[in-house]
Amino acid sequence: MSAHYSTPVINTPEHHLGAMALVILTRSPDDATLRAAARLVDRAAIAAWALRPDHLSTLRQQQYRQLLDYAAAPQVLDLALYLGGETKRIRVLMDHIAREIAELLIHYTPPKAQD
Repeated sequence: MSAHYSTPVINTPEHHLGAMALVILTRSPDDATLRAAARLVDRAAIAAWALRPDHLSTLRQQQYRQLLDYAAAPQVLDLALYLGGETKRIRVLMDHIAREIAELLIHYTPPKAQD
């Protein structure tokens, strides 16, 4: 009987695959820590979306997460692993996510509401 592993699915844009591998290899998390970090990223991304600034109000939750993954997936996972996936440290990750999105929007204009 084969063992069932519950390794989290981490959606990684192709241009971040090398950096994500480096983060995981460098941090060398055990399975529980990796799962906890992935959960922390998911929860922090949802919370950061809920508290997003008004100029991003047109972004749905999924779009915000896609933007985050495209812009900063390795950095966000790295910080979540550094925090040990501890939910009580979610605000640190939320603030980091908000800064990453703000940094991206310095270079690109935010979406406008569609009529």
